[in-house]
Amino acid sequence: MVLLNGASSSGKTSVGRALLGLLADPWFFFPVDGLGEMRSTVHTRVLGDAEIAAMLVRTRRGYHRAVAGLASAGNDVVMDYPLSERWRLADLLVVLAGFEVTLVEVRCSPAELDRRERARGDRPVGLARSQTLVYEIGDRDVVVDTTMSSPQQCARVIAGVLERLAGARAFDRLRASGGWQVQDPAVVVGEVGDGQR
Repeated sequence: MVLLNGASSSGKTSVGRALLGLLADPWFFFPVDGLGEMRSTVHTRVLGDAEIAAMLVRTRRGYHRAVAGLASAGNDVVMDYPLSERWRLADLLVVLAGFEVTLVEVRCSPAELDRRERARGDRPVGLARSQTLVYEIGDRDVVVDTTMSSPQQCARVIAGVLERLAGARAFDRLRASGGWQVQDPAVVVGEVGDGQR
């Protein structure tokens, strides 16, 4: 399993799609945005902030368990998912225990993030800059930077690391450190970190 972690507009989706063509087996590309798009928006528009935050926590917890479900059935998964709230990593460390997870940090310069957000038009400019927690985890298996490198170049770097990476990975080290236990995310509903509704 590969987890592409990075700020909004850092290039996770493009890198993930490029990576699929380089991997030997048929992998699933499963972006969290894809799960969010499956949810009805009819009633979302009338929810208050606390209700939306609670719904997003349920969605993200469900995403973690859906990925684990795919992996437990023998599937390889590339996750496109920003670890922009502390509880997300803590939950994943528990839910994905027993699975081999390669943590990839997808970086991009702040100026380029702003440019991409303006070009996309579907995210508020400044959202990516506000997601600094994604880079404060303290460990990763590989770092790619999409500022000047194409998604294909970044995917080749990741594929190369996957071929030679052996032993404990970032998820194993983070789990062993024991510093990622947080209170129940249902209580931490004020941490809406990615602007997704």
